[in-house]
Amino acid sequence: MKTRIAPTPSGFLHTGNAVSFLITYCLAKCVNGKLLLRIDDLDRERYRREYVDDIFYSLDWLGIQYDEGPFSVSDFEKNWSQHHRLKIYTDALQVSLENDWVYACNCTRKELITSEGNAVYHGKCRNLKNSFLENSAWRWKIKTDTCIYWADMFRSQIQINLFEQMGDFVVRQKNGLPSYQLGSYVDDLHFNITHIIRGADLLTSTAAQLYLAKCWKATAFQHIHFGHHHLLTDENGQKLSKSAGDRSLKALRENGQIPLNILEIARKMLGLPDEKIETTEDLVKLCIAYKPFLNEKI
Repeated sequence: MKTRIAPTPSGFLHTGNAVSFLITYCLAKCVNGKLLLRIDDLDRERYRREYVDDIFYSLDWLGIQYDEGPFSVSDFEKNWSQHHRLKIYTDALQVSLENDWVYACNCTRKELITSEGNAVYHGKCRNLKNSFLENSAWRWKIKTDTCIYWADMFRSQIQINLFEQMGDFVVRQKNGLPSYQLGSYVDDLHFNITHIIRGADLLTSTAAQLYLAKCWKATAFQHIHFGHHHLLTDENGQKLSKSAGDRSLKALRENGQIPLNILEIARKMLGLPDEKIETTEDLVKLCIAYKPFLNEKI
């Protein structure tokens, strides 16, 4: 069994990130599995070295020890950055082009907002035969009846109509880099991941990536076990986003706090009994005792 923590260095980590990391860590510990730290840095516009550094400080502060991955900013940039795996992504994109699974899209963000009004893209450019130029996005062709199913670790059976909820999603950005959907899919295959813990906001992403695996006949990815936990929200009901504000883990550390409240949130989210926990190892011991992950998928 192998799972992963995959933060993006586009801001300072927040409580929601920490809870997801803790749940993933507990899963690995409960079944004596391996934990990979994979930092997703395809978005170089928002990339900052201090954000990568914050990941290492945060994991240490939370008491999370991983088995594979970078140990410093310089080690990450030298050996683990996604930009070292660009050829793998490019090869995957070339296969999608050769199989006529994708089409070029020249729509601007402004045009998408005006014509669609939401994140669902129903093929405006699909029949225009646009040239696959360097500044064109590539979108995956989704049929109207494309439904994706899986047995979720936290939500039982999931069914998503990919056409209705996402539409023709991007696999190659206009800058030539792979999208999150393709990059994450390829990386999870590359690192032999078997279990993935995510927030509920990524349910459609999971569906998209499972559909990629179906097209590519990637049985290893199709057999990955997914668990989507509830999201933490702010006082306005909005999900937390990376920020240097007072909700960031950096701010909590610098204020001398220890992650007791975060551990308590993770305990409740896992449905564990109301027992006193003071450290991450206490949370792990509770998981081992009450087996919140123990089912036919683990």
